[in-house]
Amino acid sequence: MSLASARTLTHQNRVIKRARVVKTSTSSTVKQPTPSRRVQCAAANAEAKKSTISAHRWSTDVDAWVIEAQDCALEEGERLIVSVPATSANMGPGFDCFGFAVDVRNELIVERGSFGIDIEGEGKDELPRDETNAIYTAVKVGFEAARPGKTLPRDLRFTSVNRIPPARGLGSSSAALVSGLACGLALGGMDVEAPRTKQILLNLASDIEGHPDNVAPAIYGGFQISINDNNQWITQRVNCPTDVQSVLFVPKFQSLTSETRAQLPNELPMSTAVHNIARAGLLVNAFATGNLELLPYATQDMIHQPIRGKPFGLDALIDAALKAGAQGCFMSGAGPTVLAVVGGHGGSVENDTAGTYKASRVADAMLAASRANNVDGEVIIASPTETGVACFVEFA
Repeated sequence: MSLASARTLTHQNRVIKRARVVKTSTSSTVKQPTPSRRVQCAAANAEAKKSTISAHRWSTDVDAWVIEAQDCALEEGERLIVSVPATSANMGPGFDCFGFAVDVRNELIVERGSFGIDIEGEGKDELPRDETNAIYTAVKVGFEAARPGKTLPRDLRFTSVNRIPPARGLGSSSAALVSGLACGLALGGMDVEAPRTKQILLNLASDIEGHPDNVAPAIYGGFQISINDNNQWITQRVNCPTDVQSVLFVPKFQSLTSETRAQLPNELPMSTAVHNIARAGLLVNAFATGNLELLPYATQDMIHQPIRGKPFGLDALIDAALKAGAQGCFMSGAGPTVLAVVGGHGGSVENDTAGTYKASRVADAMLAASRANNVDGEVIIASPTETGVACFVEFA
């Protein structure tokens, strides 16, 4: 919903939509994220690849005269909240194209007032609070996409509430990028829930990231398969059973995607490619049909996990999770987080105490395996979420 549309509803009905907060306790030492300059450079390089989606008029567009009458769509006394989920990319064999969202969420809160950036939670002592902040840079890129030639107003105050552990393979940088871009589009008067806006958001975020496996589920939620065709990013959702839980073993140490990606080979043997293609197809079928008994085979990988997982005993963690009852287990993104899938026997998470018990048992097994390999970490038990990026407006 655009800010203008939401404002009309709240003023007429005296109902204020408020963001749902999912609390997660994490503690870690945070490295500085990728410099915001990367966002600027990638956005500039994407200019030549723009599609015609933003050029067409859509029924969900906010009236032009409403936008032109304001410097941005947020008024005094209002607060914009952007909520974005954590994501787990690759899922074993789906390198750079598979990913799904889990219900650990970051929030970006914007109000009118003197410029400033506050940070709560993860990274509060390390992340910049000035214009070099990557989220703020993304906000400006999104605003420019919504209002070409216009400048983001200076009198905006930002609060970043971070619950996603950074540099752990849970899409923290993608969450920052998507929240910033979505915020800029919303401030520019675009409806972030509208199909056109989401497509623009997907194109912007994927062009900047270079691959869509995290940003697609961060935007659309659920299990997403994403491709690029003729400079157009395309994503499709795969069904996910409702009784699935995700057991996340999150090591204390950090791992930067750029560093682990540099370790991967540029060429693959034919047998390796066939291995991953077959298992990627099996993985999609397992989720689409609910036959998660296939996941021990479908989550196998020969492209990146053997290299990225060797330093911290990935195979031992996977074996421990499977023996404790997990349906499947794989490295989340570039790691070092390891994700075990539990459930898939029908019912729902809310009504399935057996599934909850099994998730706890798998968590204990993964912690024991990590201690045996002298890897310090913690466990977060979460659930896949069908809700991607969401924007809310409320009275401050």
